[in-house]
Amino acid sequence: MNVFPDTLPKALAKGLAPVYMISGDEPLQLMEAADLIRAACRAAGYSGTERYQVDNARSFDWQALAMSGNTMSLFGDKKVVGLHIPSGKPGAEGSKALKKWSEAPPEDTILLITTGRPEGRFQTSAWFKAIDKAGVTMQVWPLSADKTRGWVEQRMSAAGLSANSEAVGLLVERVEGNLLAAKQEIEKLAILYADQSIGPQEVLLSVTDSSRYTIIDLIDAALNSETTRAIKVLNGLRAAGDSPVLICWHLGSEVRKINNVMSRIEKGENPAQAMFKSGVWKNKQALVGKIIRERKKVFWLRASADCSYLDILSKGMADGELWTEIASFVTRLSGSRWPLMRVSDISSA
Repeated sequence: MNVFPDTLPKALAKGLAPVYMISGDEPLQLMEAADLIRAACRAAGYSGTERYQVDNARSFDWQALAMSGNTMSLFGDKKVVGLHIPSGKPGAEGSKALKKWSEAPPEDTILLITTGRPEGRFQTSAWFKAIDKAGVTMQVWPLSADKTRGWVEQRMSAAGLSANSEAVGLLVERVEGNLLAAKQEIEKLAILYADQSIGPQEVLLSVTDSSRYTIIDLIDAALNSETTRAIKVLNGLRAAGDSPVLICWHLGSEVRKINNVMSRIEKGENPAQAMFKSGVWKNKQALVGKIIRERKKVFWLRASADCSYLDILSKGMADGELWTEIASFVTRLSGSRWPLMRVSDISSA
């Protein structure tokens, strides 16, 4: 059964499952979800704990994990077995071990799996399907700017803080993409301004700029037609030392996916099926569906052509300043119509 972070407490209240799997690359949400599951297990009498980390799926002793499930704890207590797979890839042997465990979960033992964001279509794998059928699966994602604001407002309210809209907006701007920093800054504000109303001045004085962006944030901003935010994110990635070649690859990959979705729909596939087959993540499908309705096919064909130009430029096979061209491309991608000229076209005219 798949659940979301905000529905996990309700699922736990209905009773414990034999297997839980939390995956994603947002550390605070992942950590808090795992803590919530462990707390529910302790309340139900699962006092024993064992923990394993899979740094290398090939060399990990999967037999030891299987034996743990078949062995009672020293004092006969019910136990929680924690399994952390940073890469999200259990490998061939691990896939078999997790599938076998999930198909016949041991008594008095709960398996809690935490992973980084798995690559590819992991949800179609036999081992994931077995876990989802036997227990609970959940993916955590970095929050959008709007959802981050809601999250911050809820956390500030829970901490007993009173802040005006401008203060909340400034705080979100300073911690966006870094919920762990947001949590720490809210805790600090609660100490400094326990019985006071917080405005932008208090945030400026107390909150350091710890915003952190990902290439996914860049793509989302562009697809949402948020030009100013997209350029801000791009500048943040550049300042953080992200590779422009990698950014070009991700932008090109996203444009190829959208073109593939449109081609499949033209051939008669329904949009949901077309997006699934094209590798569009479930949490992105609503956005992709919206933009392919709003932007004509010629828009994406021109975007594809410009991605090819960026690829050539990133390999040193064309003249131009790569960061400038990426910024120009992102600006065009966030529009509703595709301009006919690139920066290099203008500079060479």
